[in-house]
Amino acid sequence: MEGRTLLQMPEQVRALRNAWPSQVSRVKGLTSDLEQEFRFGQQVTRTDQGFFMGGTMKGGSSSMWYPSTKDDYRAFRRWQDAEGIREGRDDEAYENLFALVEEHGVEIVTCRKAHSRRSRPDPEPYTGYGMIYREVYGMLSALPAEHLSRPELQRIQFGGWGPDAAKASAYVDGTVMMYDFACRGAKRTFLGLFLHELGHAHEVALSEPTKDLLAKHYTVLSEHDAFLGVEFLVDGHTRKLYQKFVFNEFLAETYMIYASCGTALRESIQDFPAPARAAWEEVYAIFRESFCGIEYE
Repeated sequence: MEGRTLLQMPEQVRALRNAWPSQVSRVKGLTSDLEQEFRFGQQVTRTDQGFFMGGTMKGGSSSMWYPSTKDDYRAFRRWQDAEGIREGRDDEAYENLFALVEEHGVEIVTCRKAHSRRSRPDPEPYTGYGMIYREVYGMLSALPAEHLSRPELQRIQFGGWGPDAAKASAYVDGTVMMYDFACRGAKRTFLGLFLHELGHAHEVALSEPTKDLLAKHYTVLSEHDAFLGVEFLVDGHTRKLYQKFVFNEFLAETYMIYASCGTALRESIQDFPAPARAAWEEVYAIFRESFCGIEYE
C-alpha cells in the first residue's frame, strides 16, 4: 500500500461489483416479472381512473401505460424504498453538490417537464432530486479534481431527454445527460450510468497517442473475449458485448469499472490467460496514470 493513493467510492457505488440481488423474497407483493419491469424504469401510478403501470419506452420520450392493480402499486412503492430513486429535498446534498461543481466551472441543469426530444432546462434547479444530488456529490468528490475541471465536462443534466430518445443517458458535446428514465428508476442503474457517461467525457479527453495504445491492447482483449460485465440496466453479459464491439464503449465502461470496482478489477485481471492479463495490466496502468495515480478499493 505504501506509495499508493487508494480512495473509496460511496458504498452503493462499490456494490456494483457484486451481482444485483433480487428483492422478491424481501419486498411484499413483488414478483420476478414486476421486479424486472421496475428495474427497467416502469412505474405504477394511482389516478382518478384507477391504477396504471408504464413509463418511457427504451429510455426515450415516448411512453405507454396500461391498467394495473392496487397490489402492484403497493409493491412498486415498497420496491422504491428498497432500491429505487425517491424524489425529495436534501438541502445539504443540494448545497454541497452545487458548491463543488461551481468550483470547477461545471453547470448543473434539471429538466422535468419536457415532452420533446430536446429538453428545456427548468428556470431554477429542481430541489427534489435530493437522493441523486447526494450520490452524485459522493462520486464526484472521489474523482481527481482534474476530471471535473477539464473542458470535456461542462454540464450535467438531470431529467428530460436528449438528442437520442432511445437511451437512458448520454454524453454529448461536454454534457452528461441523465434522462428521466435514469432519474426515476433503480438507484443502481443511475450510479452505473452516471459513471459510464463520465467515462465518455474521459475518453474524449484522452490524447490520440494514448487512445492508439489502448486500442492496441483492446485488440488483444477482444481476441480473448476478456471483458468484465457489471450488472445494471442490463445483465453483465450484455455489457460485455457493448465493450467487445465498440472501442469507445469499452473505454467508458472501463472508467466506470476502474472507479467503482477497483479491487475486483485488479483481482479479475490476474484470472485472465497470459496475453489478456498482460494487455489488461497495460490498460490498468494507463487508466491509473489518467486518474493522476489514484486507485480505488
